Amino acid sequence: MKVRGTVERVTYANQDSGFAILKIKPKRGAMFTVKGHVAELANNASVVGAEFEFFGSWQMSRYGRQFDFDSYRLLGSELLFFLSKVVKGLGQKLAQQLIDEYGEEALIDILDNRPEELLQVKGIKEKRLALIKKSWQKHRSLRALATYLGGRAKITPNLLVRIYNYFGDDSLEIIKENPYRLTEIRGIGFKTADKIALGLGIMFDSPWRVKAAVNHLLVEAAEQDGHCYLLKDDLVARLKELLSTDEHEIDQGRIEGVLKKMILSEELTLWQGERIGLSSYRYMEEWIKAFFEERSRNERRKTLSEKETKDFIKRYEEKKGVEFSKEQKDIIRKIATEKGLVFGLAGYAGTGKTTVCKAILDLVGKYYAARDEMVCCAFTGMASARVRKATGYEALTIHSLLKYKGDNSFEYGPDNPLPYKVVLLDEASMVNLSLFYRLARALKPSTLFILVGDPAQLPPIGAGNVFSDLLETGLLPCVHLKKIFRQRQDSRLALFANEIREGKVPDGVDRPDWHDFSFERVEKHNIFALKRQQKSETELKRFREENNEAIKKRILTLAKEYSSRLSHPAWEFQVLTPMRIGQLGTEVLNSKLQTILNKTKGESVSRAGLVFRDGDKVVHLQNRDMEVMSWEDFVTQGKRFESQETRRIFNGNVGLVTKIDKEMEQFYVVYPERIVVAYDFDHIGDIVELAYALTVHKAQGSQYRIVAIPLSNSHYIMLNNKWFYTAITRAEERVHIVGQGFALSRACKNIQGVQRLTWLRALVAQ
Repeated sequence: MKVRGTVERVTYANQDSGFAILKIKPKRGAMFTVKGHVAELANNASVVGAEFEFFGSWQMSRYGRQFDFDSYRLLGSELLFFLSKVVKGLGQKLAQQLIDEYGEEALIDILDNRPEELLQVKGIKEKRLALIKKSWQKHRSLRALATYLGGRAKITPNLLVRIYNYFGDDSLEIIKENPYRLTEIRGIGFKTADKIALGLGIMFDSPWRVKAAVNHLLVEAAEQDGHCYLLKDDLVARLKELLSTDEHEIDQGRIEGVLKKMILSEELTLWQGERIGLSSYRYMEEWIKAFFEERSRNERRKTLSEKETKDFIKRYEEKKGVEFSKEQKDIIRKIATEKGLVFGLAGYAGTGKTTVCKAILDLVGKYYAARDEMVCCAFTGMASARVRKATGYEALTIHSLLKYKGDNSFEYGPDNPLPYKVVLLDEASMVNLSLFYRLARALKPSTLFILVGDPAQLPPIGAGNVFSDLLETGLLPCVHLKKIFRQRQDSRLALFANEIREGKVPDGVDRPDWHDFSFERVEKHNIFALKRQQKSETELKRFREENNEAIKKRILTLAKEYSSRLSHPAWEFQVLTPMRIGQLGTEVLNSKLQTILNKTKGESVSRAGLVFRDGDKVVHLQNRDMEVMSWEDFVTQGKRFESQETRRIFNGNVGLVTKIDKEMEQFYVVYPERIVVAYDFDHIGDIVELAYALTVHKAQGSQYRIVAIPLSNSHYIMLNNKWFYTAITRAEERVHIVGQGFALSRACKNIQGVQRLTWLRALVAQ
């Protein structure tokens, strides 16, 4: 059946799903209700006043008779609707004026190809034109996507926006060429992409489909678990599970045939008949192996004598009022007297890495290189800022150092090496394979390369585990700092962190009088005792939820207490939790913490169920090129954004919302590197979200004055000592752990982590 009429009122609308309940006024008769999905909601269109024809059937609900539609079409001028309801910056009157003046066909051509001509129209200035161009292009791309994908899979308006956010104006062409690229988007799995591909006519056992699955599984293993290869039997089993359906089972011979062709074409590499992976990963790790073998035995570097080195250490200790440990003296002596060009410094929490780094830089600055020939770098802006502050030497993010140009390319590389004689890489354990390879390839043959890191922390996000592999294989001449320097009598943070690193529950962990460490046992119900009482699963679930609710309540109370004591509570107080979802996940905690920690008065915007306000702490969720400008210029221009360059912003970067511009439908975030990034409102929840509570992986490389960690038995599968050690060492002054005793024990004692499969380890072990 079909009905038609004008939208009188939107009773309910969900922008994420596109689901809407509308009140419709027909040309004759009484108003009625329609219910279904409206794609235009993806563009925040106002459908009130527009006339539609709906196709579906009448149903009786508890609210009365209503029309459930599964498709619809716009009546009247589609161009007028989109110009007045969707495209920002025009409005009904001006939109109609443009159509009357140019005609629909000519106006579409102008909007597509010569939008600057609209500056001749009274009422359209540069700023409004920029908004019209951006909005029109987005509308055209979303409309094309919706038309192309609509009949092949259930695509919600929110999903359309996420596809557009990721691929931009090239979305349709990219998906037409390879629909499996949809798996690159966070939250879109192979099954969704596969359904679209099959809808396009790809055969069930097509080699192209099998090849797409192979690439997907190997990239997923790299990005999620850090593996540079998989065992062949494991990969084949995963492929059979992924590609088989209820109607068809994929033939193993077909899989083997595709793998063989990919190996022959050198897309994949197979080693000893059992290890199989993307060839690019093996190439990078083989190159890194050769790099460290050659540079560790370099014989050309200028060195000092043992006596000169001892004299330097003695004078330095006297001047700075410090007393180095044996291991700290060893690394200074090693770099001063040995001929190699690569050295490693591994140190756990509280062992004085920063102190000795300053001494090393002063040493090489005195005897080996001028100050402007030396540079420090780190993966995150926070880490590089910390190195700069602690040592006094120039420090940049790796991407800034290599001068990232966008599209995964850099100004500095093997054909244009960095102009430095000394490069110190801090937080080396955070750097994944591809970025480490890029940095090493950009060093001159004579550059002294010093790697500093904590091997007890979580491995990097992405493929590889280069720093830990270099240490364990002996490829990197290294000194391990183990002595924990004396702290205040009532301080335990570093001591407890190192006991947890060893898989122990620290003695005195629940004492209430430590200066920098606190464990509060919050456990309303003893679940183990209740299980022995044979309580039902429904009852046990309720008791677990009450335990988690009590933990959450205490975390929020701590936030309130610190909000009045800290100068910048939103920035200085951080909650770290194992999971995104659940009562103690980042999603729930962020919405609660926002109202406590951000008291800023100002603009706000709501999208995707989230509210962003001026002053909010937010985290970037994708490795993505963004338009940026310097903070200084942004402030000088009265917080008016003008793009100066494109820069890669990384998954986990945390910043503060510094302005919300409702007219341009943009908000601006300032990051520690003193850059401002422009985001569209549609990026909320997809590319950026609140960051008052973070997972520990997102917080790597950062430190906060106060850290609060909820520990629940519900997190059982996530809890291990590497995760816990990384979490508590994010605190500079004090860590508050709130939760259950068993969860604490599990987090301390569980030393089993996933061993990353890397070529570096495999090649050295052969």
